[in-house]
Amino acid sequence: MAEDPTEFFLPPSFPYPLTVISLDAPVNAKVTRGTRLLSYSYVYQPKNKNERPSTRFGTWDATAEGDLTQWNVKVGDVVSSHEEAVVLILEPCKHGVQLGGLCALCGKDLTIVDYTGYSDASRASIQMTHSAFGPTVSLEEAQRIERETANHLLGSRKLSLIVDLDQTIVHATVDPTVGEWITEGENWEAKQAKKQAKASTPTDSDDSSDESSDDEEECNPNWEALKDVRKFRLGPESFGNPSSRSKGKHKMVENDGCMYYIKARPGWKDFLEKAATRYEMHVYTMGTRAYAEQVCAILDPDKKIFGNRLLSRDESGSLTQKNLKRLFPCDTSMVVIIDDRADVWEWSPNLVKVIPYDFFVGIGDINSNFLPKVDPSTLAPAPAPTPTPLTSDSSPASNEDSASADVNGETSKAEAEATVLLNENNAALDAQLEERPLAKKEKELQEHEEEEEIKQAQPPDKTTTTTEPSVPNAHDHHHHRKALLKNDDTELQRVGKLLDEVHRRFFMSQDSSSSNHNRRSSKPDVTRIIPKMRAETLDGCHILFSGLIPLDTSPETAEVWRSATMFGAKCHTELTSEVTHVVAAKRGTVKVDQARKRGNIAIVSQLWLTESIGQWRKMDEKPYLLEEMEVHPPATHPPTSSPVMDIHDLSSEDPEMDEDEGWHKDPSELDTAAIDWNEINAEVDAAMNESDDDDDDEPGFIGYNDEEGAQTDYSDDGSVKSLSANNSPRMKRKRLRSLTPSEAGFDGDTDLLRSPLAKRKKMAADRSGLSRLKQGITASDLGGSNKGASENGSAPASPAAMHQDAVGEAYDDDDDDDDEEADFDLEDDFLARALEEDDEEVG
Repeated sequence: MAEDPTEFFLPPSFPYPLTVISLDAPVNAKVTRGTRLLSYSYVYQPKNKNERPSTRFGTWDATAEGDLTQWNVKVGDVVSSHEEAVVLILEPCKHGVQLGGLCALCGKDLTIVDYTGYSDASRASIQMTHSAFGPTVSLEEAQRIERETANHLLGSRKLSLIVDLDQTIVHATVDPTVGEWITEGENWEAKQAKKQAKASTPTDSDDSSDESSDDEEECNPNWEALKDVRKFRLGPESFGNPSSRSKGKHKMVENDGCMYYIKARPGWKDFLEKAATRYEMHVYTMGTRAYAEQVCAILDPDKKIFGNRLLSRDESGSLTQKNLKRLFPCDTSMVVIIDDRADVWEWSPNLVKVIPYDFFVGIGDINSNFLPKVDPSTLAPAPAPTPTPLTSDSSPASNEDSASADVNGETSKAEAEATVLLNENNAALDAQLEERPLAKKEKELQEHEEEEEIKQAQPPDKTTTTTEPSVPNAHDHHHHRKALLKNDDTELQRVGKLLDEVHRRFFMSQDSSSSNHNRRSSKPDVTRIIPKMRAETLDGCHILFSGLIPLDTSPETAEVWRSATMFGAKCHTELTSEVTHVVAAKRGTVKVDQARKRGNIAIVSQLWLTESIGQWRKMDEKPYLLEEMEVHPPATHPPTSSPVMDIHDLSSEDPEMDEDEGWHKDPSELDTAAIDWNEINAEVDAAMNESDDDDDDEPGFIGYNDEEGAQTDYSDDGSVKSLSANNSPRMKRKRLRSLTPSEAGFDGDTDLLRSPLAKRKKMAADRSGLSRLKQGITASDLGGSNKGASENGSAPASPAAMHQDAVGEAYDDDDDDDDEEADFDLEDDFLARALEEDDEEVG
């Protein structure tokens, strides 16, 4: 018989508040399931407002058997919620441990549900074991188990450590290229062993040719890093339901299974053995159970490190998230996590994030399709769904039916989502088998190396010639093959030091609290130790971000902001006197320039922050400083009306295209000492003399060739661009059909209908003072043309611009030959002839 009585609460579906009108079971009475315990009354509020409220009555029956030891209410009391225990019953068995629908303690069938709507199976719903088919326990039993576990760990001076597998301890792939490289390396070693065996015995001269061919053969450059790669095959039963399999091109994994290649992280053996002396280690992976067991058999064949403490996605209850409560439902103060993903843990304070292990280049996490795709700039958690409140007149039976329907609907939805995720993961594995990404990476690397060898073999003084450079022969190329896979990772050494520091601080606090007789001293807690260690990394740093947070994102929800805050930095949105670091995506932004003017502020790239967070220590700023913008020499081409922008300022990837991007500069900052103003003035005068005025502007781009062979073009914004006649095609000009003044509606103003040649003559006459066309043209002279232009929202830049709207249909869209465009026919333009006659009269 259990020692402590069980507290019983009124059902949440009762119509609160209610008044106790009688206690139907006395203290020390034996009650059974269905025994009436109390009667109550409540005020019923009708839905129809015309009806008056009425008093109604109800009863509450026992849902367990045992001895009633105490009432916590008396007749006349008003109970306002279901959160207060009303009676205590001493049960012969609390059914706190259940297995397969049976009580593991007394053997009672707990699947029976009677009219009360209460099932004893719900009393033990917590799953603490690493198996999906293990026993479930009640909250009280879970608390007892965790207390015993904590006392055992404290006695051994250990903590609990949850270890992720993929890209934390190992890296896996199914690319068959790895198998081919391993076979190639093994064959090479076998030949070398055979060669050494022959060298120890006398050989004939006939074998010299064989030895020379062996000398010419080179080992695969990746073999040295692949020597400790292990492999295993998983059958098709590990990749989904056999009944749902179908044949097809992309169904190889589901039908035939696949071979896995596992590379353990360098230093893994020493790391695990040392960690096992300070931690009780558990495996928690998003891989399947079959996959996890095979990997653990490689890492811990004797089960001395992990034992059977292995939790996979088949038992965790979720394909996209990891939950610490799955293994430690009550107390997580002694639990540490190491994982390369923080989002799947919802940034738990127990987490020590590991830099992902990426040995097989470009493969990533073999189970990444099960992990959520999170926008790194918006990491705020989604709002929880609002529960639907139960109505006061809902009966327990109706509530149970609706809850059952909801559960069935959620179950079917979850199964459908799980099926989609499984199909996505299988498709990703099929893609690796078919596309062989490592082989493509190696080919790209070899092609790059060939290009580099060609550049190095080519003499420097012949790099600009068209002579074909000498290509290294096949033997030299084969001799210089580069390794794609590197075996230089040292992350586990850093993680091991962090785990040692967490362990040291915990038990130092534990020893201090044990020796301190003051019982108010706080219990050591990993969830306070790890965040404190993180906060020490960037303590004292005040960071201003530039170009890293999109304008439409709240800075506090961006990952870069949250990460910096988590590691102790204070983040700012404006440049203040407290700012010590500006973390920028590029040079030349307004914030960067302001910080540079102020001085004593480290302007660093994002890599400095990333490395500091990854290493859990503040990195030296010098290697990450953003140097001052280089001053470019003045351009030799004629100046344009558009400013010359630095290429970095025009990056399409920059999310902050606003006033922070330095679109304007302070004139005092410009270096004008090296500018030859006389040369610039001469170039401007030459450009003005060689071009038409704005009266010749047409929509788009119109150009002509001047006497000196340079082609002058006009753009819509009014900028002038001089194009070389040698390297730029001549722009074709659309000729203006001759119109009479009456046709164009500009009687008396023939200046507006001049041909390009006539305009040139007019400009020459203006400069020589011989022109008699000196009077200006005002808006009133143009009559209705101004009105039409203003109605379009923009004032005309010149009379010719207004003239374009009036005679736009007069443009001939047919392309003319270049010879016709260069040679203007005066006989076809009566305006030009008239102007010549006027000039002769003046002369």
